[in-house]
Amino acid sequence: MNTAQTRLAIADLTATLATDFDVPTVLHAVAQHARQCFDAASAAVILFDGRRSGGSGIQIVAEAMREDILADPHLHISGPGLSSARDGAVAMLADLDDDSVEFHRWPDYRRRAREAGLRSVRAFPIKAMAQPLGSLVVHDDKPWGNERPNDFGQILADLTAIALSMGTEHGRATTTADTVAAVLDGTSVVATAVGILAEYFDLDLDAARARLRRLARAHQLTPTEQATAIVSAQNRNPRDPGTDPALHFPADLTPPRHIDR
Repeated sequence: MNTAQTRLAIADLTATLATDFDVPTVLHAVAQHARQCFDAASAAVILFDGRRSGGSGIQIVAEAMREDILADPHLHISGPGLSSARDGAVAMLADLDDDSVEFHRWPDYRRRAREAGLRSVRAFPIKAMAQPLGSLVVHDDKPWGNERPNDFGQILADLTAIALSMGTEHGRATTTADTVAAVLDGTSVVATAVGILAEYFDLDLDAARARLRRLARAHQLTPTEQATAIVSAQNRNPRDPGTDPALHFPADLTPPRHIDR
């Protein structure tokens, strides 16, 4: 791992937390920093959905992936990710192809992860005042190795918990539960936008999710903000939402003219 890169990531997040920050934006930044600094295939923030019966549901609320990765979203919310969230401890598999492991937990997860071409995973618990909120899940298509320390991942998870504990809405402080509920509400907007993209461009859901992420980067928005724009476009023109720029990549910027022209 690049120590300078990890320091910059922590500095970026802590500086953001000292402002009137947007929680979904912070969660998206956590996922991006985790993926980039761990040089991983994907990273996701998952949170318990207490609105569901029994409070056992869990959802992906932020996700970052390499361009060549179309991983099964179920892998984030099962196996090590779910265990870490429930147990409040780091869960890991250093190499999914290592059959010498003494215990074989999460057999369904392991099978699906292998089919997706993944080789390793780390999941770091997100807790606030000892209350389990979820976990930060990092997957890679290579063995984890010894060069990626757990402490950086746990720092990112702890900063996530701080963001959820400090969340504000229109300048007004909210409880952690209120903030989590608001973040989870945003996931339904993302799911709707993915469905719109899948139908309009005749994509499968994985490709539609990837398009949403790329659109968000191209428009310099968070995935939730981009999803909101796409849903608004559908509401304005349900017959042809593709007339709205939100569904498309912006045109390339015109190169600057020479100063003597």
